[in-house]
Amino acid sequence: MNKPSSDPSEDMSFEEAISAIEVSVRRLEGNSLGLEQSLEEYSKATRYIAHCQKQLTTAKRKIEQLKGITREGAAITEVWEEPAAEEQKPKRRKPN
Repeated sequence: MNKPSSDPSEDMSFEEAISAIEVSVRRLEGNSLGLEQSLEEYSKATRYIAHCQKQLTTAKRKIEQLKGITREGAAITEVWEEPAAEEQKPKRRKPN
């Protein structure tokens, strides 16, 4: 498997990369690819995923949380930080 010299995902928007991941998943789930083709498709999908993660990280760095407003009406903000891992655990749903 040869890695391309230039990653095509670099010029993609986040939405385009998500769509490309969905296409790759459908192709892989379709069981119509041979082993080499499956490995190439998987490799492409991982590059798209890395591209999306990079864009999300960049976006997170730009987000600020509104903490309040001064008496003059100016926003008081601070840089948004991702919650600690224990805060991110999904809540358990009660069985019906």
